[in-house]
Amino acid sequence: MNNHHPSGLATPLAPTRVEHHVSIRPVRTADAEVCGRIIHDAFAGIAAAHGFPKDFPSGESGIALARALAEDPAYYGVVATIGETVVGSNFLSKVDEVRGVGPITVDPSRQAEGIGRQLMQAVLDRAQDAASVRLVQDAFNTRSLALYASLGFEVQAPLLLMHGTPRGEMAGGMRVRPMEEADIPACDALCSAAHGVTRTQELRQAIGRHAPMVLERHGRMVGYLTAPGVWLANHGVAETEQDMAALLAGAATARGEPISLLLPSCQAGLLRWCLAEGMRVVKPMTLMSRGRYRQPAHCWFPSVFY
Repeated sequence: MNNHHPSGLATPLAPTRVEHHVSIRPVRTADAEVCGRIIHDAFAGIAAAHGFPKDFPSGESGIALARALAEDPAYYGVVATIGETVVGSNFLSKVDEVRGVGPITVDPSRQAEGIGRQLMQAVLDRAQDAASVRLVQDAFNTRSLALYASLGFEVQAPLLLMHGTPRGEMAGGMRVRPMEEADIPACDALCSAAHGVTRTQELRQAIGRHAPMVLERHGRMVGYLTAPGVWLANHGVAETEQDMAALLAGAATARGEPISLLLPSCQAGLLRWCLAEGMRVVKPMTLMSRGRYRQPAHCWFPSVFY
C-alpha cells in the first residue's frame, strides 16, 4: 500500500478478514532494508498494473528513502508486523505546521487485510494536534483515494507529474539564483501570501539537500522552488504564472539537467507553457487534505509532503 510520499496507495482497499494479529510499532533504523524493499515492490506493482513508470528504480532506492526517514527526527515512522515480520510502514512529516503523510506501503503478499488502514490511523493519531494533514496519491489508484476519503481526507487539486527541460526566455530584470539562508523570510512571506501557512523548516532543509532556487524581479523576490531535480521534495510558489515559467526555465538552465514538479493542472496557462517547452506528463496525481485548507492565492505546486 502506498501513498506518496512522499504520494499513492498500492493496496486493495476493502479490508477483509485478517488471518494473523497485526501490531503497529515505531520504526527502527534496522527496519530500513525490509521497509525499503516493500516500498519499491508496492509502488512498482501498482505502477506496472496501470502502465506507468516506477517511482523507485530499484530496491536500493527504496531502502535509501526508508533509512533517511527512519533516521530523521523530523519524521515519525511506524511499521506493521505479523509476529516478528515487518509487512508495511508509514511516515509522517513533522517539519512544519502542516503535516505530510507517506510513503505508506504494505507488502504485496499481505494486501487487502486492512493493514494499510491501521498504518494510516497510527500516523493520524500522532498528528491530532496539527491544523492540517496532507498527502499526494496516484490518481489512477482509486482504491487508495477511497481509503483516504474514508479517513476524512478531501480532494483539493488534480496534479500532473511533469518532467523535462524548459528553455523559455526570461524577461528583462529577472534573475534566477540559488536560495540562501537569508532568503527564507522572503520565501516564507510568499508562501504565507499564497497558502496562509509557512514552511520555514522545509526551506531550511532544502538548502542543505536539494539546491533550491529563487526568482528575483528587479531585485524583489517573486518566486522560489525547493528541489528542481527531485519532484518528491519539490514545492514552489510564485506571484504569477509568468514568474513561475521564468523560474522553471531559469532553474533548468542553471542545473543543465531536467526538472520535475507536481503541477496543479487547473493552472492552464502554465500547463500549456510546460507542454510547449517540451516537458512531458509522466502521470496524474491528486492532492488531498484533512483539516484546514485554503485555496492558494498565487501560482504554486506542492511536494508530496504537503
